[in-house]
Amino acid sequence: MKTLCLFALPLTLCLSSCEKNSNVREEAREAREEAREQREDAREAATDSPSTLKIKGNWNEMKGKLKQKFAQLTDDDLMYQNGKEDELYGRLQQRLGKSREEVERILNEL
Repeated sequence: MKTLCLFALPLTLCLSSCEKNSNVREEAREAREEAREQREDAREAATDSPSTLKIKGNWNEMKGKLKQKFAQLTDDDLMYQNGKEDELYGRLQQRLGKSREEVERILNEL
């Protein structure tokens, strides 16, 4: 009986140690997954402003409203290409003489 106790103690310590390692690995995996999700959220937030999302959805309709509101805008000024929103904002800022924030506000109000 004493030999069983001697062998049972190291086995218990081993099982306890394995459980702790498993918990540590699981916590590390969860932390990595959470960090990855946060990076993805930050990347999406940096690339998709509310006005950019609105532009993507109904640009032809917005373009017509902008031409009605600002007669000096031409089709070339209002040319939209995916990934080149900054160029569009720059053209609108230059033609309208407004800041980027003002241009974004105008687009959001349409």
